[in-house]
Amino acid sequence: MPVIIPIPKSSFIVTISGLETIWTNFSGISDTAESGQYANGTGNRIYKVVGPRSVDDVTVTAPYDPALAHAIESIWSTYNCEFITITIQPTTCNGETSNSTPYILSGCQLQQLTVAEMDRESGDVGTIELVFTVNDWNYG
Repeated sequence: MPVIIPIPKSSFIVTISGLETIWTNFSGISDTAESGQYANGTGNRIYKVVGPRSVDDVTVTAPYDPALAHAIESIWSTYNCEFITITIQPTTCNGETSNSTPYILSGCQLQQLTVAEMDRESGDVGTIELVFTVNDWNYG
């Protein structure tokens, strides 16, 4: 019987073409198929069918750093719907790239930027957040 050796959620490195920073949170990949149903016409049974699939939007977050934020804001302000590639690489426990195949998200486009959120009653770290649409994904 094979031995399963899981990795923690922190053992992934997310890289985004053109947006070089240390992303600390990634929402994950959610690929869902539409479904429908129909009656068979001769009885009282409803059947289900699976239709086209779609990938949910993904979100990445990084701690707010003024230099980083301004670089990302500059990209956002001049962004013209170009496709972006996002790579999610599993790593070893010391952060080095493992031999595992990365996930590649392709046909991604910037959809939303969230920055400069404020709460004077909080000691939480400020963040910068990007949301991307995703057209497809696979294993590198």
